[in-house]
Amino acid sequence: MAMATSILLFLLAGLAAAHGEVDTANNIRLPSDGKTVGRPGKPWGKCCDNIEMSPLRIFPPLYRCNDEVKQCNDECKECVEAPGAFPRGAFVCGDWYQTTNPGPLCTERPWGKCCDKAVCFESLPPICRCMDKVKQCAAACKKCKRVKSSEPPRYVCLDQFKGEPGPQCTPHTWN
Repeated sequence: MAMATSILLFLLAGLAAAHGEVDTANNIRLPSDGKTVGRPGKPWGKCCDNIEMSPLRIFPPLYRCNDEVKQCNDECKECVEAPGAFPRGAFVCGDWYQTTNPGPLCTERPWGKCCDKAVCFESLPPICRCMDKVKQCAAACKKCKRVKSSEPPRYVCLDQFKGEPGPQCTPHTWN
């Protein structure tokens, strides 16, 4: 009989909760109760040239932007002076942000948005060059050189870029 009474009280409590008739003094309210909570923006803003991925193996991964700026964004909680031999008035946001997409680069790669034949030096971030032979160099390329004995004429951008080379222009097929 006591078991049946307990079950009946439990069901009545659940029914009352569904209609909002529960004593709210003993309830725990979550920050999102009754309002929409937005996710804060990336601490580095819309773009970052010197992005770093955390070595922690989690999904989505953690990212941090190591760009030196004159003033950190409002979203940045840990704004520290940039490392260097003397104070330069530059700052870096030390916040980690969890996302699947850290966003675009601020500076355009000299060869454009994609590269099939990237050559990179091992450094953090890598220093890369794109060896794609193209009809015309991108507008951001400063050292555009014609490939010898190419007909029709083809060009290669000899600029180096500090950062990832970007996506491939042609999809890779596995044979």
